[in-house]
Amino acid sequence: MQKTWTFKSFTILSLALLVSACGSSTPGKNEDSSAKPSPAVNNQPVTVKIAVHAGIVNDADMKKYFIDPVKQKFPHITIERINTADKGSTLNELVAAGSIPDMVINYPYNLTDLTKLGIDYNMDALIKTHGIDLNRISPEYLESIKVVNGFNYYTGLPMNNNTFALFYNKDIFDRFGVPYPKDGMTWDEVREVAVKLTRNEGGVQYYGLFPDNVYRGAYQASLPFVDLKNNKSVFQTEEWKNLFQLWYNLYAYPGAPVMPKELNTVHGFKTGQIAMFSGYSGQLPDLLGMKDLKWDVVTYPSNKVAPGVGQRVDSPMMSITSTSKVKDAAMQIISVLLSDEVQTEMTKNLQASVLKDPKINAEFGKATPELSSKNVVAFTKPKVAVLKSFGFVPVGSAAGIPIAAFTDLLYAGKDVNTVLREADEKMTKVIAEELQKIK
Repeated sequence: MQKTWTFKSFTILSLALLVSACGSSTPGKNEDSSAKPSPAVNNQPVTVKIAVHAGIVNDADMKKYFIDPVKQKFPHITIERINTADKGSTLNELVAAGSIPDMVINYPYNLTDLTKLGIDYNMDALIKTHGIDLNRISPEYLESIKVVNGFNYYTGLPMNNNTFALFYNKDIFDRFGVPYPKDGMTWDEVREVAVKLTRNEGGVQYYGLFPDNVYRGAYQASLPFVDLKNNKSVFQTEEWKNLFQLWYNLYAYPGAPVMPKELNTVHGFKTGQIAMFSGYSGQLPDLLGMKDLKWDVVTYPSNKVAPGVGQRVDSPMMSITSTSKVKDAAMQIISVLLSDEVQTEMTKNLQASVLKDPKINAEFGKATPELSSKNVVAFTKPKVAVLKSFGFVPVGSAAGIPIAAFTDLLYAGKDVNTVLREADEKMTKVIAEELQKIK
């Protein structure tokens, strides 16, 4: 059964998903300061236990990208997958039970979970020993790894990336005689198009654009959600005020009502009421199932404060745990996942590569013939935004505050200054409570 999501449920889901610099390395945690090379890799039969949620790597992908290619290159390695979605198998539960996996795969902000549990590991020496060329990886992914934990070394490496673009409904554009959007547009330019499409005709209210919630704009501009140096809130800064005003203008058009909460982005797009929406590559299969829907995509709109940048790094990170006795084998697995062959195969299957190689990026979506006539390569064109650290502030609290503030701006009749002042007060309270916990 197809679920119909309301704006409210979408906001809650978005919040739940939140929780969705390269440089010279200095000796750090778990690393021998003498930086001696590891001994020759022992290729005796070994089992590597990988903990990863099925929502990140499903059974088919585990076989396709992990088990089969690893067995071909390193036949001595057997992979045992632990689905952290299973009862009793969350990372916290595994650690409490003394069943710590050799590898953990999770999203960037979850790297801090490994540190809190005391199982994070400085992978720099292993990266060097196994000849992992970090210059092949787009630097924003590598910088984000270090930013999240505040370490000057790597506690994980990126696997692939969820990537974003702007979807548009050709029928609505054709109905109103408006030219289709193009790659490389800014949010201001997209708004100009959206104004032309926002109208009531035949008793149907059409909306030009669903840009998603304001936290997406914050990620794109790499705005901090908290001043970790001074332990202060930042929501009354000019940067946040400008973002809120920009995002409000993407929803508010002359003579038209603000899009109602009940009209969810995908639902409204499918029913033909929303002309454009910012979405991610994971939505492509769903839209392909709508045979009567004529749509295409262009690059994710850019903000003038971050030219050429799309959405933030949203890559599952492959981490080796400090307790693992098979670290070399675990790194061999990571080397396979970062190979041109596997990265190309993932890219063909709508999982964007983390490598710089334009030839690999050009393969995006090519395993799906139905996409051959669509501009899906647009998903790979913008740069990704570097993450900002939330530090000791829980991700849900940090991002949830501006989400609630923006909802008030749209629907509670409050102005920008008021909602940001209230957000600032809420964040100040959260900071105080969290600092009290760690004293």
